[in-house]
Amino acid sequence: MTTREAVDAMVKVMAPYIGDTMARSATEANCQKLGIAGTMSRDQMEALLAKIGGGLNIFLGRDKAVSVIAEMRGALAALEGSR
Repeated sequence: MTTREAVDAMVKVMAPYIGDTMARSATEANCQKLGIAGTMSRDQMEALLAKIGGGLNIFLGRDKAVSVIAEMRGALAALEGSR
């Protein structure tokens, strides 16, 4: 999947919890830090989810962060399945 598609899917899941602007900026910043551009591999996706999960722990607490990350995994899996 493309990085843009993955970012959009992740932002859609996170936005209700932390707002669209923060969700998008955090996701894009972490993509840059991890060197993710163009197409996103499964390993890159897992690395990105781990980074985002660490930030969500601070804002949402551990239990809710785990739930949101699981929801993001589901959205990304559905995106991959639709290809």
